Amino acid sequence: MEMSKGDFAGEVGVTPGRISQYIAAGIIGPDALVGEGRSARIRVELAKQQIAARRHVGQGLGNGLLTRLDQAEPTGDVPAPVLKTDDPAKLIQLERLEQEKRRNRRETIEEAATLGRLVPADDMQREIARTAQKVVNTFAGMAPDIANAIAAKFGLPQRDVLHLVKQVMNDKRATAAQLERNAAGEMPATVETVIQ
Repeated sequence: MEMSKGDFAGEVGVTPGRISQYIAAGIIGPDALVGEGRSARIRVELAKQQIAARRHVGQGLGNGLLTRLDQAEPTGDVPAPVLKTDDPAKLIQLERLEQEKRRNRRETIEEAATLGRLVPADDMQREIARTAQKVVNTFAGMAPDIANAIAAKFGLPQRDVLHLVKQVMNDKRATAAQLERNAAGEMPATVETVIQ
């Protein structure tokens, strides 16, 4: 697909003057142009690929942040930008970019922790174990009451009924514990989460 410079500028969200600057600087190459001069038309997909591959690293972070190039990714037809490792200015820019990314990740994690979406796994496991133990203790404390009610209703010795109730409860608890161990063995040790 081909467009005029003005239409292409609107397509990618920059001014027509910026497109002229891209052409003059070689960011949009002659192979992405059809015709010459003011009436030249732009091959849209190729030009987007060239801009994505050739523009300055800082351009995507500064005033070029809103440039819409997401429809086209660089392909093998467009050479990837060559970063000169001996250029201190580029190295400093890249390092600043990495520092900014790290700072953003830290802030995102801190925000998730503050909002309660991210909690230490060890603390969560201890709290779950404590809650489970409370539930078990509550049911174990009911055994004498259950035994007394059954013994009174059917005229049986309370001690024998209590012994039977505790035995059944212990068997059921052991079965449930084994099922949970089996289920836990199938779970991964870690779970990946996406923090937005």
